[in-house]
Amino acid sequence: MKSLHKLGLICLLALLALPLDAAEKIRVLIIDGRNNHDWLRTTESCKATLEATGLFTISVSTAPAAFAKAKPAKPKAGDAVAKKAFDANMKAWNAEEAAFNSAHAAEWNRWVPKFTDYQVIVNNYNGPEWGTDMKDAFTDFVLNGGGLVNVHAANNAFTGWDNFNEMICAGWRGADFGQRVAVDDATGKAIGVPNDQEKITTKGFGSGHGAKHDFVLKTRDASHPVMKDLPAEWLHATDELYGRMRGSPDHMDVIESAFSKQEFGGTEMHEPMVWWALFNKGRVVTTSMGHLWVGDTNFDALYCVGFQTILARSTEWAATGKVTLGVPEGFPTKDKTSVIEPSKVVWKK
Repeated sequence: MKSLHKLGLICLLALLALPLDAAEKIRVLIIDGRNNHDWLRTTESCKATLEATGLFTISVSTAPAAFAKAKPAKPKAGDAVAKKAFDANMKAWNAEEAAFNSAHAAEWNRWVPKFTDYQVIVNNYNGPEWGTDMKDAFTDFVLNGGGLVNVHAANNAFTGWDNFNEMICAGWRGADFGQRVAVDDATGKAIGVPNDQEKITTKGFGSGHGAKHDFVLKTRDASHPVMKDLPAEWLHATDELYGRMRGSPDHMDVIESAFSKQEFGGTEMHEPMVWWALFNKGRVVTTSMGHLWVGDTNFDALYCVGFQTILARSTEWAATGKVTLGVPEGFPTKDKTSVIEPSKVVWKK
């Protein structure tokens, strides 16, 4: 019996000494394929960030290809001849796009990843509404405890999908959608803001952003596991600061916010930057950080060590309800940004 006990102990110690293999890592699915932003390079960067931690195994599910032919260029104002030609070209383009979409409808409807193979989805999708099977499978996954992390323009999508709107609480929406959501600086809580309480009204009441710039993230819930050991304020590298997110603040818990300055085209109010909500059993984290436009050569928003930390820790927390991942070296301070390529970030265990 002693020899069997000793053998069992040796086997246990050997297992503990093994590196974290794919079966033990957190299983992540990134969804992409359509976005008004550079979804391909955004996915590459987010995937590299998660892989660098050693904590995740990542798969990617990409939507079927969209109609790739560029739209006709708009003519100069006042050129009636060019305008007539443009109208004819647009009519032809629309017909070609419709024919393409019709020919590929079955392929689109078959796009339903097996979400149950994963613990958490990182959503980098902003495009046409999914088919019924895809929407139902996605909803069931989160309802039953699957995690969800929405990155930047992912909160722009699916305006008419009630379940998604409930998951994200607030997103990029028009002036007539839900409530305008901001952050009360005194309490750190999400609040609804009536139009007559807006500080800046020249740009209307729908969602928007000003010029890209560095801005300070302010902790609103220091007790949240994602925020463990992070400074109360830190400077995020050049990014879009979304303002006037619209939806409902009722079940929205803000983790971090940023003050949107008028000098950069902002709202003069505190805007939510990272927040979470429960959707039945599922934990949903949404961040409006992470901008990368098609053709951009500046990756600061994605390579910011602060953003990478929020992304990785949010993904772990959404999947498991806890955060074991340490703060990486070179985390930004209140006065200094920190931009490091994901593969070169050193994560503390």
